[in-house]
Amino acid sequence: MKKNLQKRKRLLENEDSTLDMTSMLDVVFILLIFAMVAMSFQKEVHSLPVNLPKGKTESNGSGIKKEIFLLKDGNIRYTKQYFSENTWIQFISQGEFKNQIVWIYGDEKVDYGKFVFVINSLKNSNLKELHLAVKKDSLHFLKNQF
Repeated sequence: MKKNLQKRKRLLENEDSTLDMTSMLDVVFILLIFAMVAMSFQKEVHSLPVNLPKGKTESNGSGIKKEIFLLKDGNIRYTKQYFSENTWIQFISQGEFKNQIVWIYGDEKVDYGKFVFVINSLKNSNLKELHLAVKKDSLHFLKNQF
């Protein structure tokens, strides 16, 4: 009997555990990845940044937020001045928005073509950032689309 106990003790000390943990680790990693992906979808977005082409710019911009308003009558308003499309292009060519942060606010009745016109005119202005402002109510619609 004593011999049997010693043999069993020796077997237990030399033997590795029979419990395989690899499948448990796989499940843990899958749950970790799932949690990371779920957390990334919970970010609340209040603006839609637009990536612009990179250019050679100087870094002396003030970083002041410049706001452009697209009115439902078709005019563009910036710094309490109203612009038509022709006067807007002339104004943009003066370099007002070089290395600046620009926000575009538009009335819900503004034609889509007006947004495209303004963004296209700002494209070569070497902006630091360009944001399109949207209502929080419309974000629910955007989240469901993606």
